[in-house]
Amino acid sequence: MFKHRSTVDVVVILLSAMVSFTIFAAAMGTIIGKIINPKMETTNAAELIANTITTVVGALVGFIGGRAVGRNEANGEK
Repeated sequence: MFKHRSTVDVVVILLSAMVSFTIFAAAMGTIIGKIINPKMETTNAAELIANTITTVVGALVGFIGGRAVGRNEANGEK
């Protein structure tokens, strides 16, 4: 899977997987905590998870956009 990918691609894939696993674990922990203790406040956990997702998606979109612009410049396009 990683044999023909650049180092940057591998790093982005691994970081995305790590962040995805962390978000999944946080969401499952929040859900399990809410089941065990229905009066538990989950607003802070939900905000943290949503902010993390937004940040990661924004970073990936910026990274992909930057690579596209770089490739266009390298090919002589404006």
